[in-house]
Amino acid sequence: MLSDEIKKALVPLNLEKVEPGDYRKTGYHLEVAARPEQMPDVAQAMLGLGCFLESLTALHFREHFTLVYHFNHYDELCRTVVHAVLPLGQPAPTISHIYPGADWYEREVYDLFGIRFAGHPDLRRILLPFDADFHPLLKKFEETAEESES
Repeated sequence: MLSDEIKKALVPLNLEKVEPGDYRKTGYHLEVAARPEQMPDVAQAMLGLGCFLESLTALHFREHFTLVYHFNHYDELCRTVVHAVLPLGQPAPTISHIYPGADWYEREVYDLFGIRFAGHPDLRRILLPFDADFHPLLKKFEETAEESES
């Protein structure tokens, strides 16, 4: 079973989490949590098992971003989600040298969230005009009363 092979391939990477997902509820078979610097190794392991990068996006939280990578396989359905928490203002390593299609996904994440990908061969806007001075999916968090008191 592919999910067992993926778990086995990811064990040596010492990831934060590799657990089964509930496909009926979440749409994925495996849930993985990794540090951003581990993503090239995760991507290489997934490629070695014949998986493709289905999508890459980000979530913006008050204290950090979460990069969300979805991997899948053509021959055996096994969707794997990998979450990587990225501190605000920090670049993430590119995986475009492993998955060439990640080039456009990473450009889209940069364009919409402002997240930079270290080592990316052509990190420039892909959707918005090149001279745009904003990233439309960044949230504007309101300060709470508790935060203003501290």
